[in-house]
Amino acid sequence: MKKLFSKIMLAGIVAFSLACSERDDSPRVEPTDVTIQVNHSEDFDQEPAQGSKVTLRNTTSQQTFEGETTADGSIIFEAVPSGIYDISATITMDAEAFFNFAGYLPDGEEVVFNANQTAVPINTTASSFTVELLAGRLGNLVIKQVYAAGSDRVDGALFRDQFIEIHNNSTETQYMDGLYIMGVLGRLANSVQDFTQPDGQWDWTKSVGMNAEGDPNTDYVYSKWLYQFPGSGQQYPVEPGASIILAATAVNHKAPFEGNDGNTITVNNPDLTVNLSNADFEVYLGDDVPTPLASDIDNQSVPNMLNIQWQGTDLILDNRGRESVVIFASDVDVRTFPRYATPNSQNITNNTVLRYQIPKSLIIDGVEGQESPTNQVPKMLPVDIDAGFFYVPGGSFSSEAGFRLTANTFGDRRVMKDSNNSENDIIGKKADPKGFAD
Repeated sequence: MKKLFSKIMLAGIVAFSLACSERDDSPRVEPTDVTIQVNHSEDFDQEPAQGSKVTLRNTTSQQTFEGETTADGSIIFEAVPSGIYDISATITMDAEAFFNFAGYLPDGEEVVFNANQTAVPINTTASSFTVELLAGRLGNLVIKQVYAAGSDRVDGALFRDQFIEIHNNSTETQYMDGLYIMGVLGRLANSVQDFTQPDGQWDWTKSVGMNAEGDPNTDYVYSKWLYQFPGSGQQYPVEPGASIILAATAVNHKAPFEGNDGNTITVNNPDLTVNLSNADFEVYLGDDVPTPLASDIDNQSVPNMLNIQWQGTDLILDNRGRESVVIFASDVDVRTFPRYATPNSQNITNNTVLRYQIPKSLIIDGVEGQESPTNQVPKMLPVDIDAGFFYVPGGSFSSEAGFRLTANTFGDRRVMKDSNNSENDIIGKKADPKGFAD
């Protein structure tokens, strides 16, 4: 009797185990229809945005779905495979269309609205989303080229040949005097912590002593490095269609030069690097850091930036491309602005690095870089500054720069494309100071 009971129990256990093994508790992966609702922001009463161009991009496969919203601001994408997606939407209005929509004329000839959500899970239980469009600003100065990748570590110049180019996109002379350029501090990890936002980016509301008007996360950006252009007002003009180069070190990196330690610095293949001897400005930290780089020499014919906050021992950009750069203007000395430690720092000491808090409203232009479409860190810039990102296909030490495209040409003056979305405006191409991508 005991043996029979044992056999019955064993059969029951086996049957239960098989039933459990056949039950599928994993997320369903079959395709699903996805509905995207695109609305304007509260500034425009969240009106549905008819005619918005919407893109879904799978962050792994890079498969894309594109379409345009109907009169109610919605679009349905059919049979979308489950996965992680970036959702973006954009619409451009000329001055007349914007007047008919908003009731007042914009400052420029057109207004660009953008929306962006990154790393969104899409599956049969998550298939309906709402995105909010924000109006971008069309500044007179735009960041035209960001050369962060550097050149080959053996045959090139490593990172010492990095530079940033700024272009005058207007019809009037602009002046660099007193303007600021800043690398935006972002967390380079996607893990969610107590001190982060849901996407893994810093949650500045949790920074010690935070006392900001508005939202610390969306109304401000925070300094990774920060420099100011010299000048008393109109010393450094930039003519319409012209640009300036800010070099890490303003020398001809193609040719041998003497470092500050007396040794010769050279490259094996000059074609991999650039000539920055005619740069308009340079960063020189030789008088500010205890042990400057041997390559950081002071070109006496090139004006030095005013050093406010630096990361490392020169203007060293992230060679993997994870660099966000903004230019801004302020009538008040930025050194008087509030400064905060990153939210993971709860014990503030004399050695704690404090980051300048910069109001988003002061920003003239900003661009965001990522390593690649499939290897991204949390977004650093608000979407109304840059709704997307750029990258260089060659990656680190590839001699490639993020290069802004030309939108139009009027005589000799080129107007750079500026939709406030780097994904549309900037491509990866071999660095070329004051050259053009197209």
